[in-house]
Amino acid sequence: MQWDKVKNVLIAILLAVNLFLLGNLGMKLWQERERTAALDASLRTLAQGAGLALDESFRLPEDLVLPELSIDRSRADEEAVAAAILGGEAGRTEQEDGTVTYENDRGTVEWRADGRVQGNFILDGEAPADEDAALRLARSLFADWGLRAEDASLTADGMSVTLTGTVAGLPVYNRSVSLRFGADGEAALGGLWSFGTPYTTVNASGVTCNAADALLEFVSGQPEAGEVLSMEAGYRMQTDSSRRMQLTPTWKITTDSGEYLVDCDKKTIVDREN
Repeated sequence: MQWDKVKNVLIAILLAVNLFLLGNLGMKLWQERERTAALDASLRTLAQGAGLALDESFRLPEDLVLPELSIDRSRADEEAVAAAILGGEAGRTEQEDGTVTYENDRGTVEWRADGRVQGNFILDGEAPADEDAALRLARSLFADWGLRAEDASLTADGMSVTLTGTVAGLPVYNRSVSLRFGADGEAALGGLWSFGTPYTTVNASGVTCNAADALLEFVSGQPEAGEVLSMEAGYRMQTDSSRRMQLTPTWKITTDSGEYLVDCDKKTIVDREN
């Protein structure tokens, strides 16, 4: 009998503790919801004051910390891609700035130290007749050239097909390669690309990507846009003073007039060329 009373008291204590914890969790969730709603209302008011509107479906992303990453240039991969594009051996010329040009009777492919590639060459077979045919041919060629990874995606715009892909599981907004088909089997390649696995140095620290700060910086920059549609965190490729390719944490803000990039660390709008 005595044990039954003790057991009932313990059950009551555990139930009270659980109810307290549940209530505390519910209060925190409610406070967080209220904080998010207040922040959203404030951002919409500030944006409206600057002549911008936030789309009704716009939701501010969660803040996150991203590491700054480095990517080593792979001359071997560049040469392999050039050989595949040109259909065999090609003459190789390297300039002092690190630009390497491959050339044979089918055309030329040029790789720069910052990952930019451009080429003009003749393809085997006939030129695609329409956008769907261009997409199918580009998908096959990118795979044959060793450019198309598992996470890559292709988009077509007429006779031009653009290849994009993630790095470290996140988008890299200025990393893409476009293949444009011309008449009589001519083709042109251009864009920014990288090979290999990115890495971070031992002393590198993560960069805090604060969504509200980035949005306010964008709004204060008076962009030529009327409405903000969405935000997404990712990277952009650039080179440092030692010509090493870096992946810099960056927000992409999509508007009704185009896409803009905001540096997570500097909190400044950056040019798409950078």
